[in-house]
Amino acid sequence: MTTVLRFLPVLLALALCNLRPVFAAGLDRDTLLTEAPAVPNAGTVRITGAANGQPSGAADTGSTGGVSGTIMWAPIDRIAGDVGLYQQGPDSGPAVRLRIQVLKQADVGLDLAVGARFKEFGFFKKQTESPNGEFEFLLALGRSFGRFDAMLNGVIGFEAGGPGSDLEGKAFVGYRFLPNLRAGIDSRIQAEYKDENGSKSPDFTNDVNLDAGPAMSWLLLHDKLQLQALIGIAKPKGTSTISPGGLLAASFDF
Repeated sequence: MTTVLRFLPVLLALALCNLRPVFAAGLDRDTLLTEAPAVPNAGTVRITGAANGQPSGAADTGSTGGVSGTIMWAPIDRIAGDVGLYQQGPDSGPAVRLRIQVLKQADVGLDLAVGARFKEFGFFKKQTESPNGEFEFLLALGRSFGRFDAMLNGVIGFEAGGPGSDLEGKAFVGYRFLPNLRAGIDSRIQAEYKDENGSKSPDFTNDVNLDAGPAMSWLLLHDKLQLQALIGIAKPKGTSTISPGGLLAASFDF
């Protein structure tokens, strides 16, 4: 949290010094919590680094903070894939994602994409056993309304070779105050609905993860560099306490 607050004045100054006449075309950039419903132009390579943190106290120590890095490539129109590594608490491992844009707002008035991801550590895991990994399947949609941007995600995850399953909802609504400066509300809720004992109603304390808060995004260097920050609330899986939380991310397009 302290790190996030320390960098906010610097990021705002950079944004004001790099005003652009237009904002990035389409909703092809992930926010801090919500995945993009569009993909970048063919040939784009995007490198992203992110960090998150919140007070400890969850039963799962992997919920309290982490860092990640990814490299994304859009080889052809409408298709993008990325590979990355993450460290979330004591857990670390690779993640791979493929995203396909089905609809474009320029053609039909709506951006819509489907995607799939594999990561070594899923939302459901037994602390005493080796991870099986998790497969996630994504539906993402979004639309720009003048200066307003809206994005919505639905995700379902299945433990590879195991019983765990979870559902995830993500949403972002933002307003572009300046051509390169957008602010809004970003949110994500994730709940485990199936474990080794079968289907269940998620328990708020033990089965639910919640993150939400105001977020800002800056585009610099002719839309090549994006900086993002969020300061809000976080409720990790394994605790009923809702505490302050923060996220930072930076990405660069080649």
